[in-house]
Amino acid sequence: MDNNRNFPREAVRAKAKLLVDGQWHDCMATNISAVGVRLYLRKSVAIDKAVRIQITELGPYDATVVWCEGDETGLRFEHDPTEIAALLTVFAP
Repeated sequence: MDNNRNFPREAVRAKAKLLVDGQWHDCMATNISAVGVRLYLRKSVAIDKAVRIQITELGPYDATVVWCEGDETGLRFEHDPTEIAALLTVFAP
C-alpha cells in the first residue's frame, strides 16, 4: 500500500453492486477509502465512465472509473471525502 495517500485505505471484502449504463452488476469491494474503492468486477468498464456504486448498506454513490485492469476496477467517489469517511466506520477494524 502507498503510505503517501491523503486518505487511508481499508482492506475489505464487501459485496457490492455497480450501476453501468442502467444495468446493475454484482462485484466485490476489496479496498476502500474516503475518495475511492477498488472492485473485483467481471466486466470491463471504460475509464472516465460515470457509474453508481452500492457497497453493502452504503450508498448508492456516484463515482467515476479511474482505472481498469483485468477483473479489477478503481473508482473515484464524486462526493465530499469527509462525508464518505464518516460512513466508512462500518469497515474499521
